[in-house]
Amino acid sequence: MKYRLGINCSGFLSSACLLAEDGIRAAICEERLSRVKQDRDFPLRAIGYCLDVAGIELLDLEAVHVGWHPRFYLQKSDRTQLEAFRERGRISYLALNELATLLQGEIRDVRQELVMEGGRLEIRFVDHHRAHVANAFYRSGFEAADFLVLDGFGEVSTGLCGVVAPQGTTVLASLRTPHSIGSLYSAFTDFLGFRPNRDEWKVMALSALGDPDRYAEAVRALIRVDGLRLELDLSYFEHFLFFTPRYYSEKFASVFGKPLEPGEPPSERHCDVVAALQRVCEEVVFALLGNLAQRGGGRHLVVGGGFFMNSVCNGKLLANTPYQDLFVGGSPDDTGISVGSAFQGAAEAGWELLRERARHNAFGRTYEPTEIRAALERRRIPFRAVADPAAEAAARLAQHQVIGWFEGGSEFGQRALGHRSILANPTRAETKAHVNATVKYREPFRPFAPAVLAERQAELFPGLDGQCSDFMERVFTFDSKWAERLPAVVHANGSGRLQTVDSRVHPRFHALIREFERRTGAPAVLNTSFNTNGVPLVETPGDAIRCFFDSGLDALLLGDFLVEKSPVSGSG
Repeated sequence: MKYRLGINCSGFLSSACLLAEDGIRAAICEERLSRVKQDRDFPLRAIGYCLDVAGIELLDLEAVHVGWHPRFYLQKSDRTQLEAFRERGRISYLALNELATLLQGEIRDVRQELVMEGGRLEIRFVDHHRAHVANAFYRSGFEAADFLVLDGFGEVSTGLCGVVAPQGTTVLASLRTPHSIGSLYSAFTDFLGFRPNRDEWKVMALSALGDPDRYAEAVRALIRVDGLRLELDLSYFEHFLFFTPRYYSEKFASVFGKPLEPGEPPSERHCDVVAALQRVCEEVVFALLGNLAQRGGGRHLVVGGGFFMNSVCNGKLLANTPYQDLFVGGSPDDTGISVGSAFQGAAEAGWELLRERARHNAFGRTYEPTEIRAALERRRIPFRAVADPAAEAAARLAQHQVIGWFEGGSEFGQRALGHRSILANPTRAETKAHVNATVKYREPFRPFAPAVLAERQAELFPGLDGQCSDFMERVFTFDSKWAERLPAVVHANGSGRLQTVDSRVHPRFHALIREFERRTGAPAVLNTSFNTNGVPLVETPGDAIRCFFDSGLDALLLGDFLVEKSPVSGSG
């Protein structure tokens, strides 16, 4: 069996992916193992984890593929010889960089090789945005597709669009730094007192609470589309200036008003501003895609880059563009760069890659019942085995308990899809506030998503037109009757971030929801990630146990075992 390793170490959510000839063998983010939220360190733990799953060593790999290419930074001398001798390992970079200054023409590739007594380890670099394209395309099942990548920044660009097929990639346009729709969104994230490049989903959540008409023209003045490119009015921004602490300028603040301090609650004005931001960003993306469809194939579309974590926009793409089918995937952000790097490297090496549409991201290792039992016994925690965990969970949800649900291999990426989930009953409006306040410990305005039986989703979301949302990656508008019945998973504007739960993909999770429907009449449950605010998703049984006792969860279904909290005795 041949293997290639992809890694992301470019500054956001370090991760590793081990790709075998027959598909992804393992993939995980470094944060799941280090327990440091949004860990950006080199993914040593993640690499070791992936190799352990396959039972191989580094030297068994054909190559390692890194999703950030140094070729863009060569041919500019920095003459760091003295510094290189102080840090001896940098001599290799010094020789590479200085020799590049003597060459004429574009440097297309850079390769490295570590040679040891036991073998060789080849290290190859993949352009960041091409890795985004590969992550989407090689898991889409399409024979060919148009692509659009949008994020904060890559090596020297902020996006890419064109046509991709197994025979190669045709780039029609590259968006140049600092003109970035991702940085536009991050400027408003900063304006609201949140952390840029980390908290953008909070801005998306707030956008449903505002009136976009009030500030739409003001936001439109910040960005314009020119064919397949976009341009920011840089007088409003400072994200490209390394000596300023803000992403926005004083001119920006003069238009949109006083920014929020961290932790300060947003006002109606702030909600109106971000509602306009969301609308304008959607308009920009629709315009780009309309222009792309005229020059590309115009039928199948794949998208990537951190911007397409915007599930509200994703849910509107097919209805507002000429495309007939769309693939977003579960990790369009930089988490997926490790996956894309591995696929791109394998494609360039001539591998025959599988042409099957991805339906899940469960690439973590499975913990055996003996391991789970040992984790519980080691902590002297009372537990009992249950014959049917799905039925047990459904019964407790019907009683309005909030449960931790741990089964199978963990999901890769930032969303829990029924393997590492916190579940609740969506039929009471107060459930949302309860879970936010006592379990997740996060802002009260943030919504929760419905996990819905695949065979029933068209009833809940009548505008789907055959679409699925396997990765909880798209927001749609609820049917009004179901919105009334499932208030805990309906956002302020009547929408919900759908997760399609197919019995062939998630058999145990599907059985849980089916049993919940039998008891309550509701073919959906509230599904959110198994973690508390500021802590990574749980990976191991031990992580799940800690999160259970650190939060207001009522019960924990840990594989085939049930853990409950002892009732609190009254004072008498």
